[in-house]
Amino acid sequence: MSNESSAGARNHHFVPQYYLKGFAKPRSKDGRLTVFDLKDRKSFITRPRNVASRRDYNRVEIDGVDPNVVESQLSVLEGHADQAFRRIIEARSIDNSDDFSLVLSLIGQVSLNNPLFRDQRDKMISQLGTVMMHNMVETPERWNAVTDQARVAGELDREPVTYEDARDAVLNGDIVAGAAKEVLIQQEIELWPQISPLLHARKWTLLIAPPGSGGFATSDRPFSLRWNDDAMNQGPYGVGLGCSDTTLTFPLNRELALIGSFEHGGGTSEATEDVVAAVNHTIFRSAMRQLYTTVDFPILDVGRVIKPFSESRIWQIVRERHGD
Repeated sequence: MSNESSAGARNHHFVPQYYLKGFAKPRSKDGRLTVFDLKDRKSFITRPRNVASRRDYNRVEIDGVDPNVVESQLSVLEGHADQAFRRIIEARSIDNSDDFSLVLSLIGQVSLNNPLFRDQRDKMISQLGTVMMHNMVETPERWNAVTDQARVAGELDREPVTYEDARDAVLNGDIVAGAAKEVLIQQEIELWPQISPLLHARKWTLLIAPPGSGGFATSDRPFSLRWNDDAMNQGPYGVGLGCSDTTLTFPLNRELALIGSFEHGGGTSEATEDVVAAVNHTIFRSAMRQLYTTVDFPILDVGRVIKPFSESRIWQIVRERHGD
């Protein structure tokens, strides 16, 4: 979400700028951010304001409602969260429960508000709507029943289209089912308080990267939720925030990262280079398209050897593949 004060701002960040600043040098919206683009297969340097955003991503079109109401409210929340992040980073501690609650709110926000999850829900609704439309035009009797119900409910202000026209429109793909963006945004807002208790219930450990380390990287989907048993991550079972025997990983900035599970954890831990590289590998695997860092970062490469990402076999494989 954008942190710009203008109510008419059109560049909406689905990963907030105040968070991305923690991976730029210096820590500011104009700081230098190194980007590894996994689709375009190239790296470049830019500013936090230029990544993890889409035009009008949170804009709504509802009669009588400010189109920027969602973005404006998120900007207010992000102003408070920015200060909380600053205090946690300075203290290198998550003991302040109020500040840490805002960090957990960010994790909930980026898990719900990211384009991958929004597109998945849109696709599900579209598929369900398509099945329903085909059912409605399966027979003339069923179409008549549908239109009769709509008439009784006062949803028809004119004569309905004929069964033949409706059937042809559905079968030819002239009518496409889909969810309005406003519906998808409403779902995200309603889900937010529901997942908050699941995040608070986890036992969180703050990892501190060793001095001189390349540090932690982040991405355009800056969290990873995986089964503790890696074999299950290869299987058909998806991971939910409420699932036991799972670990959620979330980098705070280049020097700090969080890991949370229901079974164990807590406190602060000095991370080894192996742990930093493993966290970065996890974040790489959860990214949608881009990785962000202050400088090159260590990652567990093929064969679990620690290498700078730019020199890794993993990055070489990405560049060799077609970017679709």
